[in-house]
Amino acid sequence: MDKLRVKRRLARILRKWEEPHGKIMTDSKILKGVEVDNNGIVDLWITPINAHCPCCLENLIYLRKEIINQKGVVACHIEVVDIPQSERWTSAINE
Repeated sequence: MDKLRVKRRLARILRKWEEPHGKIMTDSKILKGVEVDNNGIVDLWITPINAHCPCCLENLIYLRKEIINQKGVVACHIEVVDIPQSERWTSAINE
């Protein structure tokens, strides 16, 4: 699977994915960065709109699962940034 196809699939998911409070995941306040490497590993940097909201955490877990289930994606890592104790969120999402 080539990198371009994986990027297209990822873009399609992110354009349609809503966070629990009604914002689209591609909003620049939420999605801070995206990388797809040649091996099919996806990295996302995300700032949740409502820090420490349990439904936001759960939503990111489901987003990661959706991305991993795409053809050509080998792994997905979501890094939560710009909120207090973001490393705890990151750990919970990627376990």
